[in-house]
This record gives sequence, structure tokens and C-alpha cells, in this order.
Amino acid sequence: MKRAVVSIIVIFILLTAGCLGAINRESTTTPKTSPPKEPSINGTETGIFPNRKTPLEQNGSDYSFLASRYPELADELEKNEIISRFYPGAGYTVRVFARIAGKRPLTRAELEILEITLRANNCYFSRNIPPERSYYAVSFSQERPVESIPYVECPNFTSRLPFVYYEGRGFQYYPVTASNWAYHYLKTGQIEDAKALLDEMLPLMETINTSKGKAGVFWAYFPPPEGSPVPWTSSFSQGMLAGLYAWLYNETGNVTYLNAPKLLFNSFYLPLERGGFVENTEYGIWFLEYPYRPDFLVLNGHIITMKGLWLYYRFTGDERALELFNEGVKSVKRALPDCDTGDWSLYSVNGPPAREDYHRLHVKLLLWLYARTGEETFLEYAERWNDYLEKRGLETEDLNALLQQVRHAP
Repeated sequence: MKRAVVSIIVIFILLTAGCLGAINRESTTTPKTSPPKEPSINGTETGIFPNRKTPLEQNGSDYSFLASRYPELADELEKNEIISRFYPGAGYTVRVFARIAGKRPLTRAELEILEITLRANNCYFSRNIPPERSYYAVSFSQERPVESIPYVECPNFTSRLPFVYYEGRGFQYYPVTASNWAYHYLKTGQIEDAKALLDEMLPLMETINTSKGKAGVFWAYFPPPEGSPVPWTSSFSQGMLAGLYAWLYNETGNVTYLNAPKLLFNSFYLPLERGGFVENTEYGIWFLEYPYRPDFLVLNGHIITMKGLWLYYRFTGDERALELFNEGVKSVKRALPDCDTGDWSLYSVNGPPAREDYHRLHVKLLLWLYARTGEETFLEYAERWNDYLEKRGLETEDLNALLQQVRHAP
């Protein structure tokens, strides 16, 4: 602990003293960080590094590379370079975006994501040691869904977006978690809070030209624990955010919140190789929470995506969304026997046993499906999986109360 406190003090002194390390604008010292290995970056540095003449792959760094191309980010990059010497995970995003920028210019949305991720990591790690566990969500705003979410106060950075810590990757903006927060706001009637969060997300949506028109995608720029090409997207966030923006349109009448969900819905027609997340399986179509593994059929992610489609259909009347929802209903019914061990539910089809919190979520999602479709199969499995809790000596869910809740909710 003493070492961690000393590290934070040293970081704070360096930042406030203006000792900005290897990429200080006045410095011509070769940075100690390794240059990008893939892809190779050719050419000489320009802009804020006029004194350097050698190619970046010989004496550059990810920091100097990005700062030379995007000088508006130089200050945050300088701070992050110092912090990453103490906490290497804080610089993960820099490495990711440097490799993308080595292949092509960063888009407007990518620059926004890079900047807010830098600022979040710089703020947190200049005042705190790394969290003890991965998937640790924090807020950089006092206005957050529940007070149990830690609030991190920064003098020059406020954001309504959730940032999630992953060991070795620092804090990341994660569209899936953002969709959970926005859903909480809308279902509890906190419309202004939902609007603030979803407004902040809009500039982070990428628009892709497809043969069927434009599609909107919220990319993630870090791999989940199992590994994935970067960037990637999830059916979970794409479906839910399509439904949530449509819901916000219904609440406000602002046409901006109608255009966004239409673009997001169009992403359901993207092929997998272009960032799509809909797979044809032996059970029917499946909405992939982790598209980099088309055989990894996550049950809760599939149903939550369907929940987003249902909301989108309800608030727009788009029959195509209802068709996709109904196809998803068929695939869930076919897959449920392969999600049941006889005494517990599985996280994914023929996959590992679900954690208790996911098992309980399965019960709730099946009740939601039953309330929307009237399919007795969903009620039967919800009751069966609830009984599994009792057999293990665990508290059961109140199915009648849950049914009343979902019947009166959007």
C-alpha cells in the first residue's frame, strides 16, 4: 500500500510540475516505450516534433505517433505516458489506437472515444491505484444510476458514460454497460438522465455504408477476456440502444432520437465479416453478444437483444423488427433443452454453468418472454429454473411479482 501511495504522489508531482516525459513538446529524447510493431509506420514525424527526422519505427512510440497526427490530444497523451510507466494498463488504449491509426486515419467517433478514454484513465490513475478486480465500473459524474456505483471526481473531466476497468486494459467505455444504465433511467422515469447519457453517446456512433443503406454501430475498442479482433460490436448493445433511442424519441418527440435507432436497426443486416452479429445456427438465428465466436451462443445476450428489438418495434412500428424478434423466439425455444443441466441453467448453449446472478437473470428474462409472447414453454422453464434455486437452498424469485412488473413495463 505504501508503494502505491508513493506512486500516486510521484505521478501527481510529475503532472503538476509539467514534467511531461518522453513526448514533451520541448524534448528530443528517444522515448523508452517500444515503437508499434504492427503495422509498420513509415515516414517522419511532423507537427509538434519538428526536430525529429528518423522514421517512427526506429525511434518513435505509440504516444509520439498519435500526438504527431492528432496534436489536439497531445496534452492527454503526455499525461498518460507518465501514468502508464506506473500502471501499464492505463496506456492500453493508446496502443490500440496507434495500430489502427497506422493503417488509416482515425474517424471522428474514434477520436472522441480515444480522448474520453485517455481523460478517464488519466483522472483515475493520477489519484487511485488500480481496482482489485476486473469489470469494475465507475462514474465520472455524480449523476449515476445508483449510488453504489463509485463516483470519481476530476477537476477537468465529467462524463455521464460508464467506464469499466479490465485488468491490463485500464478503464474502457463499454456500450453494453452504457445501454444498461440508459435502460435503468428510462424504466424508472428519469428521462433527463437518460437523455444526457444517450446524447453523450451519439457522437461515438460510427455510420457505415452498406448495400442496404447506412447502418449505425457502437464499436468497442478492447477485447473481452477471451480475446477478439478490435474493434468489435455486440448484439446486446446494438439491439438495446436501438430500442432505447426509439423510447427516448417517444418521450421527447425529438427526431434525432428516431434517426439514431433506425441506423442501429440497420446493423442487424450487416454480415459477420463487416461487424455483424446475427448468425444462422441449428436453432435458428442467434444474436451474438460476442460475434468473434459465432459458436458461443450466450442465452442472456440473445434475449436482451430481443428485448431491444421489441422496444424498437413498439415505439416505431417497424415490422422488420417484429419479424426478427419472432425468429429469436423460435431459436430460444429450440435451444432451452441445451441450456439445462437438470439442476441448473447454462450461461450459453451447451456451455458452462451460469453464475447464480446469471441464473436468476435467465428466470427473469424467460418471464419477460412469456409476458410478451404467451408461450408456455418460457413459463415452464422459468418455474423449473426457479425450483433449482430452492433445491440448492437458495432464495427463490417471486415469479408472480416479477410477472406483474414485466407486464406493466415497456
